[in-house]
Amino acid sequence: MGLKSAIKAFFKALKDEKSAQLFIEGKEEPKKEGDASHLRLLAALQRSGRIVDFFKEDISAYSDAQIGSAARKIHTECAKTLEELVTIRPLLAEKEGADIIIPQGYNPQEIKMIGNVKGSPPYKGTLRHKGWCVHKYSLPKDKMDSSVKVLCPAEVEVV
Repeated sequence: MGLKSAIKAFFKALKDEKSAQLFIEGKEEPKKEGDASHLRLLAALQRSGRIVDFFKEDISAYSDAQIGSAARKIHTECAKTLEELVTIRPLLAEKEGADIIIPQGYNPQEIKMIGNVKGSPPYKGTLRHKGWCVHKYSLPKDKMDSSVKVLCPAEVEVV
């Protein structure tokens, strides 16, 4: 056992003797899957508007009118599902293109300054994108088996 492995085993033993023993024997417990809420949201968008199908389809053979027609239906269905599960609202109320002043102490996670940014706030600029923030988050509890990442089952029509 190398020094790095020995140190890792030591710290595992401090936290959990059983896991440390499995580690030493080369039989580490399988890592638990993390939160799969992003997959549940994607699965919901697939069920309502077949969003994955749309993104995975090679659309180069279709006319702009055909793509536009398909996109309109996908947009309508997915927007409805998104509003039900994750309500998103604008970060800033002003219209895009409006002149605004960003005060000192603004949150850089909420507002990204672009262009000729010099000195320190307040900054005067033009709003290019109002940003988005989560207002309500209500995904259903995890009903997906985390070991099987099936977003949408295959469909087979029997004739």
